[in-house]
Amino acid sequence: MEKAKKMPIGMKDLFYATLLEDPKGGLTTYATPKSLAGAVSANLNPNGSITPFFSDDGPSAVVTSQGLMELELGIDALEKEVAAEIFGWRIDANGVLIEGDSANQPYIALGWRSETSDGGYKYVWLYKGKIQPPGEEYQTKGESVEIKSGSLNASFIKRDSDKEKKVSVHSNDSDVEPTVLVDWFKKVYEPDQDIPAA
Repeated sequence: MEKAKKMPIGMKDLFYATLLEDPKGGLTTYATPKSLAGAVSANLNPNGSITPFFSDDGPSAVVTSQGLMELELGIDALEKEVAAEIFGWRIDANGVLIEGDSANQPYIALGWRSETSDGGYKYVWLYKGKIQPPGEEYQTKGESVEIKSGSLNASFIKRDSDKEKKVSVHSNDSDVEPTVLVDWFKKVYEPDQDIPAA
């Protein structure tokens, strides 16, 4: 029987977790994940490259490399508490968001899930990145109201601890441990260090 195709048809449950520690050769730790905003869209570009090597008058090898992983993220709106945390800003005693420089901006992990055409979900975590503060667009109301959604740009790099960038899993895969899906947004997923025998 042919397997159903797992094409993305939706996006929801957008979470972030502040990266606490990422030591070389150690373990990366994160704060408890929190909801970022309502998800609208995501465009993820791995920025990899492929370089052919030529010998004896023809291509004899191909070398690939991974670049900076860039994400364009569509959202509904950011709450000020979320903006303060992910951009390194602060909220003063009067409840006003103070948008300072980005010197204190933390690295974060970013996760979501996407409904797929086979009735399941693809779950994703990007491990270490920063989100650029968004531009803002305002427009007076006319005869019909035009809702303005938000757009964020983020860049993700390899973790220092294990050089990993991204993990994903599909809920309909037969070899997925059920607790992985249950816990996906409770904590940032960490890979199993045991490599199965071939």
